Amino acid sequence: MLKHLFGLLILCATPTLFAIERMVWHDEFNAPKLNLAYWTPEINFVRNIDAVQIYTDRPENLSLTKGSLTLTARHEHFKNTRWNPKSPHWWENRQAADYTSGSINSRDKVMFRYGRIEIRAKIEHGRGVWPALWLIGNTPGGWPTCGEIDILEFVSQNPNTIHATLHYTKNGQYTNPTSPHQTKNAIAGQWHLYGMNWTPEKIELTFDKNVIFTHLLDNATQSDGSNPFRDGLYYLILNLALDGWAEPPVPEDYPRTFTIDYVRLYQDPTIKGTHLEIKKQPPRHPKPRRRKK
Repeated sequence: MLKHLFGLLILCATPTLFAIERMVWHDEFNAPKLNLAYWTPEINFVRNIDAVQIYTDRPENLSLTKGSLTLTARHEHFKNTRWNPKSPHWWENRQAADYTSGSINSRDKVMFRYGRIEIRAKIEHGRGVWPALWLIGNTPGGWPTCGEIDILEFVSQNPNTIHATLHYTKNGQYTNPTSPHQTKNAIAGQWHLYGMNWTPEKIELTFDKNVIFTHLLDNATQSDGSNPFRDGLYYLILNLALDGWAEPPVPEDYPRTFTIDYVRLYQDPTIKGTHLEIKKQPPRHPKPRRRKK
């Protein structure tokens, strides 16, 4: 009797011994169009002054086909719709670019803290490509104080290397711990699984489910006790930039694509501080019918 009772106690206790992880959000990109409840297409010049592309939301640069999101970089002269020659800001006073590409982010639509991300993606190699899968935090102070997590950066001149990196400030000093991961075979042209395991203790970045980078969150704790990777919520950015960190693009290599099959977020609600915010798309009201005269 005692033996059976002990066995029942073990069975009852077992669920508390393991993480209760479940998929809490995902996008399989199976719809005809980008889900604007989750994503915002980026337009014109964004971020890096050294990058040479203008982002657009045209089908030529951003499309959903065969159950995947395709970001396409093209060699074409394209005007900046926000051009203002009197502006002091480079993203406004640059009149045009010779390349276009695609980029989306989930800012203020899907924001989270802690969990496991899996992104299945395929890079098409070309001189100058700089595709990335990354996250930015929303804590005050701007970049890099807010924190950045780079799950994947690929630069064309290093076709066998994945760059996994964090960016933040430590008591006012910028720091960017990184772990370039080299593979035996070229990364481009094949589907791979890029991921992140994020807990209150550490961030692990993964390639095909193998950990290639680990960083303890205590390393990012400030003298006042704040920590961008414990305090903030983060949003995703999926983009195909050109030049910048990569080598200069060569026109005859283009168009080139960066294809994302899916993005999946898993969380364990028993982990303290775990959070997910998904802004719902407002309901669509039917257009009023015209009255017959």
